[in-house]
Amino acid sequence: MEKKKCDSSQDCPSCGESATCSEDEKKVHQEKMVQETLSKIQYKIMVMSGKGGVGKSTVAANLAVSLARMGREVGILDADVHGPNIPKMLGLDQEKMMGTPEGMIPISLYPNLKVLSMAFLLPNADSPVVWRGPLKHNVFQQFLGEVEWGNLDYLVVDLPPGTGDEPLSIAHLIGEVDGAVVVTTPQEVALLDSRKAISF
Repeated sequence: MEKKKCDSSQDCPSCGESATCSEDEKKVHQEKMVQETLSKIQYKIMVMSGKGGVGKSTVAANLAVSLARMGREVGILDADVHGPNIPKMLGLDQEKMMGTPEGMIPISLYPNLKVLSMAFLLPNADSPVVWRGPLKHNVFQQFLGEVEWGNLDYLVVDLPPGTGDEPLSIAHLIGEVDGAVVVTTPQEVALLDSRKAISF
């Protein structure tokens, strides 16, 4: 017997029918919500680096602010869950994110610049995130599918450093991107890692 298709606009934890859905059905629904979010974003730009400490988050923050000051509707997603520095760089490190039945609400730096970071969900700045891969993938899915981004001209994604499981999960969720910025420093070791990031 074929199950009816889920047409709910709510995320699964907020839906009263979720207890009757299988894990596969929930997965399909969450993926649909991600695609609905991405369909409202004109350009998606990833900022990445082969290693940490080379200025990746600084570039991502400045790029998002510059686009917003040009009058564009911009979102910046701080996807570095273990080192979420974007709020500190933008002077938003004391902010906490609010949730509604329709989804989480990003923090606004300007009326046309929305910011989302794991830092907004932590008890304090010194709290570590000690999670395994599947849980982090679920969080990335929530950040893309259960957040009220609205219509954006640009989404700037500050990826975790390296070419491991986390950047791969985000790249898989977003799919085709419109641009990528690879940040490096002139040291040979940093350049070696950057070449790997370019191949990624």
